[in-house]
Amino acid sequence: MRAYIKLLAILIIISGSGLAAAENEGQAGLAFLKVGVDARASGMGEAYTAASNNAFATYWNPAGLMGSSRSNVVFMHNEWLFDVNGEFGALQFRSNKSSLAFHVYSFSVGDIEVRSIPSDMPLETTGANYLSAGVSYARSLSQNLDAGLTVKYLYEKIFFESAGGFAADLGLLYRGLLPNLTLGGTIQNLGKMGEFKDEATTLPKIARLGAQYAFPQALGPAKLLLVADLVKPFDENLRGHFGAEAGLWKQLMLRFGYMAGYESRSFSAGLGIRKSFIQLDYSYSPFQDDLGDGHRFSLYLAL
Repeated sequence: MRAYIKLLAILIIISGSGLAAAENEGQAGLAFLKVGVDARASGMGEAYTAASNNAFATYWNPAGLMGSSRSNVVFMHNEWLFDVNGEFGALQFRSNKSSLAFHVYSFSVGDIEVRSIPSDMPLETTGANYLSAGVSYARSLSQNLDAGLTVKYLYEKIFFESAGGFAADLGLLYRGLLPNLTLGGTIQNLGKMGEFKDEATTLPKIARLGAQYAFPQALGPAKLLLVADLVKPFDENLRGHFGAEAGLWKQLMLRFGYMAGYESRSFSAGLGIRKSFIQLDYSYSPFQDDLGDGHRFSLYLAL
């Protein structure tokens, strides 16, 4: 009765796009949970499991909250494809051996045309809205090992149907293998949704393994950081995410990323400006097949 074509196309792009989604037969819903937050992360190819170190870690790896030396608040605006927009905000409170944080992540798809029969003019337009809101806790288990947990409420509304549910993310960070090397791992979206129309939506469970290496010596004015992630959605193919960041004079950040295993996207780039308690970041993610471009803007404020 209703036209889902635009919404389905967006969900396929999020999942991996085109043939990749068909070959992997991904069946999970709430695909917005696969769209990463933070322009810094996006600029480095979303290889952020071991690199997240402020309130954005509530999305990537809650153990990363221990990487921040100060309490902080973060915001992100994501201008994605078609009429899709994402907003993210998080607040972190840091103590000596633990950290507590809260986040809200909203995602909306606008102007979905509704038709009951094939026609040039739709009966009306509607939208789809998604929400994640939760609390994260991280603690140092030893000098080299941090652990974190996020518990979140999830909500989806498409046309007149809606449902809610709960999920959890588990994360670890380890720094004892080699100097300047951080390893991270997380499992995301373990939980269950309530019934949506005739059945409950399956959550997109994801396993991530990541590494971050910070070069001990600067190369001229540039301090280099390399990151890499292996990402395995439970119902799709394995993906590789790789990125680099060059910090010039400790104030200007240049970033580049590459993602393998996706049909519609691969490269990303970004830049950031850092001044003591504030950081502004931007990332650019082009999509293939004339789908458009993604732009993410984020703000970090130390408290």
